Amino acid sequence: MKRVLYDVPRWHVYLHRDSRGLENATERDTPVTKFEDEVFDRLYSGESSLLSPKEQDPRLKSWAEGVHRACEELPSFKRLADECLGEPMGAGIAVETLMTALQPQMPKENDEQPPENIRRTVGGACEKASKAVEEMRDAVDGLAEIGLLAGKGTATGRPMSAGAIRALAGRLTADHRLKQIAMLAGRFKRIAASKRRQRVKHGADEVTDIEMGADLGRLLPSELVKLTHRTHRMLVLKNLLERQAMQYQLVGNEPLGKGPLVVLLDKSGSMDGPRDIWATALSLALLDEASRTRRMFAMIAFDYRVKFEAVVKPGESLPEEALFTGCAGGTEIATAMARGLELIRSNPGALQKADVVLVTDGGSDAGPAPKLREQAQAMGVTILGLGIRVEREWLAPWCDEIQVVMDLHHIDDTSAEILFAS
Repeated sequence: MKRVLYDVPRWHVYLHRDSRGLENATERDTPVTKFEDEVFDRLYSGESSLLSPKEQDPRLKSWAEGVHRACEELPSFKRLADECLGEPMGAGIAVETLMTALQPQMPKENDEQPPENIRRTVGGACEKASKAVEEMRDAVDGLAEIGLLAGKGTATGRPMSAGAIRALAGRLTADHRLKQIAMLAGRFKRIAASKRRQRVKHGADEVTDIEMGADLGRLLPSELVKLTHRTHRMLVLKNLLERQAMQYQLVGNEPLGKGPLVVLLDKSGSMDGPRDIWATALSLALLDEASRTRRMFAMIAFDYRVKFEAVVKPGESLPEEALFTGCAGGTEIATAMARGLELIRSNPGALQKADVVLVTDGGSDAGPAPKLREQAQAMGVTILGLGIRVEREWLAPWCDEIQVVMDLHHIDDTSAEILFAS
């Protein structure tokens, strides 16, 4: 489609409008809207076809030339384009951020040159856009296994629809705590992915499922045969660019030696705030780890009583309520531990030899601990304690292994190794 300076593929124009919830392109599009289509195309595809001088829109030509030239000269724009390549939502978020910064410098008259400080404006906007894209990517990844995204495709590896991401963005804007949990969980999942790569040294050699991706060596025969057809070939290339081609999912066949996961999450009053956000984000990362390895996952939220519990089978989503259980009351570890062992006992096949992860910032009466530890050992259950800024002695009666967490913005290497790589 003819825009201001460039001929943008109609499909890319559609993706741009869809990613931002805008109306479909028409002949009545304003020059500014056409310019936005061009910026999206440069970020999404990495290249654009220049129109002949006679076909270019004279109303915004000089200004658009100046802005595009500034983009070409800026390393920050090149980095942003690399981050958005083949990702419609990332490119759409970036365009929206860039245009917000450029709005005060839009021309008042036709064929007006951009101001002299346009490079500084675009450069600063690119940095903001990169941060916005990263935050949304972390948020989507962090909440992939939660009920509020159920049916959107994230749990199965398919990308969320543009409408679903826009709805999520609005919700994150309105709920600061949810946004913090989502982004922190996304970071934790990246750490887990790094540990998984270190854990299995040899090549992936076992077909376990079908997924979306862009690995030519793993494409399904049904995808490969399309490459021989003149019309279908372009569709396959588009799917490869967008990482949406059907391919085999392969994993190494080295035994990982980990059982189902049961997370005991402290929801006492002292956990309210950053501690609860950190613990909830970690729980989501552990849920993702269990889902990827087809293991059962259970969560028990507690204070002096059990406040919430859920058992999640592989492929299922965690109920949204898990993220919004409030923090109040005292801490009674024995209550949570007893309920966790009862869940394991009542699901002998699915939760056999489970790993229990206790996340707490306090201690409680350790009188029942020896008996509960004995029951756990009899069932082959191991118990890891993650104490948030507490003395190790508080958790020693309850746990086989203990890690003390001091930094609530990260996971230290030792804890990550135990949680994600053993």
